[in-house]
Amino acid sequence: MNKPLILIDPGHGGSDPGALAILQESTSVYREADINLKIAQVVGEALLLHGFDVAYTRCNDLQLTLSQRAELSKVYRPALFLSFHCNAASSPRATGMEVFTSPGRTESDTVAELLIAELEKTTVGKVMRTDPSDGDRDKEEKFVVLTQTACPACLLEFGFMTNPADLRWLLSETAWQQIAEAMINALTTWRDDV
Repeated sequence: MNKPLILIDPGHGGSDPGALAILQESTSVYREADINLKIAQVVGEALLLHGFDVAYTRCNDLQLTLSQRAELSKVYRPALFLSFHCNAASSPRATGMEVFTSPGRTESDTVAELLIAELEKTTVGKVMRTDPSDGDRDKEEKFVVLTQTACPACLLEFGFMTNPADLRWLLSETAWQQIAEAMINALTTWRDDV
């Protein structure tokens, strides 16, 4: 069986906490970097159990530059690079998930479509923010971790930390398991097709 290596990039870390948020019922400050890492660990463990090899750009609260993260794709030579993030906005009403690829038609688009479809299935009731203007539903940006990686790459935003409902979900075991299930389903289909 084809056993591709997936390089998971938990965004932010170290002195770069990413987005910060507080829930009304809690005094804790939640850091995007910590949520990204937790989701990465749960997804990585699930992928290992389903016949993938997994590596991480960071396994603890380490700060890496965007270029260093992309450079690790040249060291590990993965079949796929996935960067995990949580969003933030000025309005607490902003909600939903997004999947980004680099501009243009690339190998990443196939993976992105599978990820979007599976996230929609496993996270029932969650909003998927898409851009169908170019014929597919992923969003496109010139993010360093998408344009400078040596393999197909997707960046995922799993929800808005500035939206209390999204944040509660992002902090839950339910969210981590739903995201992991979506990743397994999408990447198994992708692996079997490549």
